[in-house]
Amino acid sequence: MTAIDDALDQLKRHRGLSRVGNPIEVDGAVRIEIDIPVELPSRSRPSGISATGVRAIETCTLVFPTGWPLCAPRPYLRADFPLDLPHINPHRAGQLVSPCVFEGSLDELLHRFGLDAIVDQVIEWLGNAAAGTLIDLAQGWEPTRRDACPSTVVFSAEQVGAAAPEDGAILTTIAGYATVEGGLYAYVSRALEAQPALVFEQALQGEPRGKWASGRCATFVARAPIVDGHPHVAATYRPETAVDPDSLLARAAELGIDREALAQALGDYYRRSILDPRQDPRGWAKGLYAIVILVVQRPASLVGVPGRSIEVLPYVVHYELDPKSPFERNASVQPAFHAHALSPELLARASGHPLAAMKPKVVLLGCGSLGSKLGLHLGRGGFGNLTFVDNEAMSPHNLARHALVDEMSALLPPNKADHMKAAFANLSHAEVRAVNVDAVSVLTDAVRFTDVVPEDAALILDATASLQVLAAASKSAPLAGHTGRIARAALYGQGRCAVLMLEGPGRGARVDDLASLLFEHCRAHPLIRAAIAGNASEPTRIFVGDNCRSLTSPMSDAVVSRSAAPMAIQVERWLIDGLPPSGQLCIGVADATGLGMTWATIAVQSATVIPVAEDGGWEVRVLPAAAAAIEADACHWGKLETGGALIGRASYECRIITITGLVDAPPDSVRAEDRFILGTSGLVSALRDAHAEALGHLMFIGTWHSHPRGGPHSGLDRATLRAIAEDAGGLPAVSLVWTPTGLRCAVDRRHRQQRALSMIDVEDLQ
Repeated sequence: MTAIDDALDQLKRHRGLSRVGNPIEVDGAVRIEIDIPVELPSRSRPSGISATGVRAIETCTLVFPTGWPLCAPRPYLRADFPLDLPHINPHRAGQLVSPCVFEGSLDELLHRFGLDAIVDQVIEWLGNAAAGTLIDLAQGWEPTRRDACPSTVVFSAEQVGAAAPEDGAILTTIAGYATVEGGLYAYVSRALEAQPALVFEQALQGEPRGKWASGRCATFVARAPIVDGHPHVAATYRPETAVDPDSLLARAAELGIDREALAQALGDYYRRSILDPRQDPRGWAKGLYAIVILVVQRPASLVGVPGRSIEVLPYVVHYELDPKSPFERNASVQPAFHAHALSPELLARASGHPLAAMKPKVVLLGCGSLGSKLGLHLGRGGFGNLTFVDNEAMSPHNLARHALVDEMSALLPPNKADHMKAAFANLSHAEVRAVNVDAVSVLTDAVRFTDVVPEDAALILDATASLQVLAAASKSAPLAGHTGRIARAALYGQGRCAVLMLEGPGRGARVDDLASLLFEHCRAHPLIRAAIAGNASEPTRIFVGDNCRSLTSPMSDAVVSRSAAPMAIQVERWLIDGLPPSGQLCIGVADATGLGMTWATIAVQSATVIPVAEDGGWEVRVLPAAAAAIEADACHWGKLETGGALIGRASYECRIITITGLVDAPPDSVRAEDRFILGTSGLVSALRDAHAEALGHLMFIGTWHSHPRGGPHSGLDRATLRAIAEDAGGLPAVSLVWTPTGLRCAVDRRHRQQRALSMIDVEDLQ
């Protein structure tokens, strides 16, 4: 049995068909007619035809292409089937009518549910057509069909809808055009500025001379007036009827638009153009053109355009000029196809993002390889309110991994921030700024911070990979008074590990907390530790010229992109869904193949902050996991004092001590109701292991113990802290005391006069 025989057999077994014709081959395709009984509304049954023109028995022609059965048959209805119905594909007069029976690919429908499913869709479509219910407002409004339009007008529907005067006046703006066979290809000015005195322009182009023409023409944007905040809603589907100025004006009036004002605008434009002393209309061999865009409010969002219920109907008005009688108007009107201009709305729609979520403002610190990729992912996703901050110029070696590729100027290499701004302008983003300053100065200088960071910025994204910027962020006074939050993106281990950090609300979990927490996680997760360590954990000096070199981590552009894309996805989700109520530490680790990454996200609550005035003042930050472990151990031992060793990081420059984790008390420790003595059995080895597992980023920074009955540090506690500080060689030592009412902290730092014996040799741990 051939494939067509099989299809014929299936059709004959379908219960919804009253007749199946014999296959007929036409131009290599096979046609099979099927008769479909249509369920008409009860009031239409006596006449055998519905009010919409659908008959009780409709003949459908299934055209099976040469690719059958891999390609699905296409259904066609009779040539005189009514065309004033929605969901009909573009149609040429005299040809069979092609109904749009399925929102998607018929080929995919065939291979998922079979030939019967296609026939079922045709039957359902005809039933809805008979009942006048082809438009389901729950699915959206079907845009007005354009049949065989020779012209295309390019513009942003959202921007034109917003620019159309609400009082019903006519907006006159400009478009550039080129003539094509029988029509125009035109771009409406993105600015949509009002230019009421426009005149037509045309220059002949091509060989032989005058093969085509280009120039500028007027575009008239019109809508029904909005009264008391209520737009005029056109809720009846109508086929396209405009063929000349009169039918176009009638169409406008039907949609609630002031036809007289539109006619006046067209007439004035024609007269100005003909009388313009700077031009000779006799040279306009292709005729005079105008574009009209009717802006129509529909009762529901358009199909395929969630959130936009405004339909735009473009037309091209063509005046054929008689050199002997230029004032005699001989005009025709053609409906034109609308093509979306590149716009933030188009980018968002193509990315599947809601238009309302494109407003958050973002400041991107660092426009290098990672920053440029993150920025462009956001820009192409529709996020355009960005401020780029980078004080470096592009160098030839940057092009190995930078997202932008441009010719390098011999005179003035482009600044990276300016380069990104130009790229965003090409993506149609107008709300973009480039600031050619150092990120550190932005975070530390209150005046510069105010100039660079918008007051309502939602996110400051640090992609500099700079520890100096991290330190500046940790102590930034301007950040403390800003409502936005800072995030940090970084790559480790030549790209084997990617990390995205987001501060918590109110800076409760800061980026420096999250950076330290990353290495605390290295202690418990060997895969993360191995990914960060790699073959070498430090950047390598890469020679970029015979006499210069750059400090960077060698990795391919593809490796950077492997990390940048998921980071950008997470940032987009934050901007669309709203920033989460906690800090976030997102860690991605390359899998065994190196082709993908496994990601994990840790929610991080606020750190416990203990200001300490001793030794010139320190800010001690106890991360939540460490604080919880201390609380649990203290509660476990109840009335007995307990304790252990503290792991963390101290920053002299910022005078910040971050406690990230614990090392449990050795088994020879002594716990009593009035004292705790930290044992020594295996402690040094455990601390060295913790230091190594944290890749040297964390170290022993002191001890903790509990006071179940409360109270400050005792004299013995102070003496123990002093002994540890004396043995620490200038490093700050911490003594943390847990009490039922909270944590208490003391810090001591002393320069060792002589090498003393100690249970812990801090220098061995560095």
